[in-house]
Amino acid sequence: MNVVAAVRTRVAVLYTSVFEATRDVKEEIREDMDLAISARAVAEALRSAGSDAWTHTFGKDAAELIKGLRSSAPDVVFNLSECPHLSPEKELHACALFELLRIPYTGNGPLTLGICNSKSLTKQILAANGIPTPRFRLYRTLPEEEPGLPYPLVVKPANEDGSAGITEDSVVPDRAGLRRQVKWLKDVLHQDSLVEEFVGGREYNVGLLGNGTAADPYRSLPPAELVYRNPRWRLCTYESKWDSTHPSYAEIAPVCPAQASPETLRRLSEITLQCARIFRLSGYARVDFRSNERGELFVLEVNPNPDISPDAGMPRAARAAGIPYEEMIREILRLGLALGAR
Repeated sequence: MNVVAAVRTRVAVLYTSVFEATRDVKEEIREDMDLAISARAVAEALRSAGSDAWTHTFGKDAAELIKGLRSSAPDVVFNLSECPHLSPEKELHACALFELLRIPYTGNGPLTLGICNSKSLTKQILAANGIPTPRFRLYRTLPEEEPGLPYPLVVKPANEDGSAGITEDSVVPDRAGLRRQVKWLKDVLHQDSLVEEFVGGREYNVGLLGNGTAADPYRSLPPAELVYRNPRWRLCTYESKWDSTHPSYAEIAPVCPAQASPETLRRLSEITLQCARIFRLSGYARVDFRSNERGELFVLEVNPNPDISPDAGMPRAARAAGIPYEEMIREILRLGLALGAR
C-alpha cells in the first residue's frame, strides 16, 4: 500500500455531533455513538505521522463554518460529517460545501452519499446492474393491500444508517405486523418504510479502499461475518450495535476474516468491487451482504464513509489485512488528497 505520511499537511478533522442528534436515546449510548470520539482518534493518528491536525465541529451555522475554514486554511478536510443540522439526509451537503470552497476532502462525494442514503434508490440501481438484492417495496403510507412478497419481511427506515429504527420487531410475519411497523416508523422517526424480503442466512460485510483510478484502484479488505450466536436474534439491530446492556450486544459478534468457502470469499470481493464501480465510491466504503439457505449472496446496503472509530468494522478488516489503524487513517487522507479539489 502506498501510504504517504503527509508530514506538515494541515488537516481539519470535521465532524457533526451525533450526541446532539440523538437526544431520544440513552445518554451512555449517545456517548458511544458520538463522532467526537472518532474525530479525536483520527486527529491523533494523523498527528502521530507529522500532520498538523485539529478537530472542528460542523455547527448549526454554515456561514460560521466557512469563516472558520477560511481562517484556519486547512490543506484538506478529513470529513466525518454525518448529520449536518442534525439530519442524516443532509450528509451530502457537507462535502458539497467543500467542493464549492475548493478544499480537498476525504471519502465519498455528494452524489454517492445522496444516492446511498436512499435505500430504495440504492436497491433500484443494484437491480438495474444485475447485482442480487432482496426484492422490496417502498411505503410512504400504510399498506392497504398485500405487498406481493413472501413473509417474513423486514421493515426498515428508508433513509437512515447505524441501524436506527431497526429492532427485532422489524421482522414481520403478516400484513398486520407490516402495518404496525410502517406506522411506527412514520409516527416515531417520521420516515418512509423500505420493506424487503427477509434473507435469513449468514451475514457478511466487506470494506473497501481506493478511488477507482489507475493510480488508486479499488481494493477490497478481508470479508467479515456477523455471527448470530443465539437463533433468538435475526437482525443486527440498533441495540445490538450500540447498547452494551442489551443481550443481543454480546450474542451478535463480528468475526474477521470470515470463515467461509473460497468461492464465497471470492464472490464477496467481486460483488463489492462491482458496487464500487457502479456507485463511484471514493476513499473508503463498506458493502453489507446476507446469504440465503442455498448460500446465494444478496447486497443489503452500500455504505460510503462507514464508521472508522478504532473498534469499528472497517479498522478491524484493515487490521486483518495487516494495516494498523494509524496507517489506514493516513491512507484515507492520502486518497482524499490524491483527488484534489473536486
